[in-house]
Amino acid sequence: MGSEVGPRLAMSRRKADRMLSRGFELTERPAVLQAMAEGRIDEGKALLILDQISVLSEIHKAIVEEDLLAYAQTRTYTSVRRHAQTMIHKLDPDAALRRHKKATKERVVEKRDLDDGMSSLRFVVPALEGVLIYDRIDRIARALPKDDRTLDQKRADVAMDVLLGKDTGAPQGEVRVYLTMPVTSVIGMNDDPAMLHGYGPLPAEVARDVVAGGIWKRILTDPVTGMAEEVSDVYRPTAKQRELIAARFPRCTAIGCQQPAHRCDLDHCCRYDGTNTTVKNLRPKCRHHHRMKHESTWRCENLPDGRHMWTTPSGDVYETELEPIAEPAPF
Repeated sequence: MGSEVGPRLAMSRRKADRMLSRGFELTERPAVLQAMAEGRIDEGKALLILDQISVLSEIHKAIVEEDLLAYAQTRTYTSVRRHAQTMIHKLDPDAALRRHKKATKERVVEKRDLDDGMSSLRFVVPALEGVLIYDRIDRIARALPKDDRTLDQKRADVAMDVLLGKDTGAPQGEVRVYLTMPVTSVIGMNDDPAMLHGYGPLPAEVARDVVAGGIWKRILTDPVTGMAEEVSDVYRPTAKQRELIAARFPRCTAIGCQQPAHRCDLDHCCRYDGTNTTVKNLRPKCRHHHRMKHESTWRCENLPDGRHMWTTPSGDVYETELEPIAEPAPF
């Protein structure tokens, strides 16, 4: 069939086979196909849902599919992927681990030729190592002396120097990753996933190896909401405040932004008055969205339950969702 469809649509047989395969998968999940046909989700989210539920049993597929179809209508692609991964890890930790091990075997480095004498290098590596590699490149780039290069240009130059064995011209620095993991999972009572800041859920088995050699901090959570409440015990926030805010809000609180909290500014939602440098008033915002709030007519407000509400210049209102780091108590 691909050999017939390909010439008719002026595409390769491989691409035609891929389209036919996706079409078949969609017809096998009529609820996903209907949601896409009605415009409630786009093609990218529909295919994402198909891919994410593929490792589950039919019973679990039905549960996750229904949840994701409702969730995806008002969330970004990245949020849907993270939500799906978290559900899969909790419903079937073994399936999540099998998927991780299979994906690890498919790690690769690819080179793609670009126009104007440029090339693109693509690395597919485990998420933990990917976060560590990027953090190292970013730290070295930020430590370089100021010059006419942008930070992105410095990161590219650092990556080239490291891979070519050249001196980067800056201290190597200490690389870090931030993992949040229930203590019951750390000690093996269950296999609830860990959350890798800047990425999403990791299988418990993978995270335990990191935790064993890491520095631990206890975070108390609200038993009702699962949100972080306290990290074991001025205008500039204290280190303790920063850690707690990063635990409560692991990324920029602008709608759809995925910048990890440790690379964001801490913004006073209500203008600083000398007394309101508090956890309730501070939210992580990347530099772009921090400036957008102060230099435009965008407005934001903290809601009592911890959500962050944004009002656009045209009057549209969006609310960020809470991101508990623990399961709410079952009562």
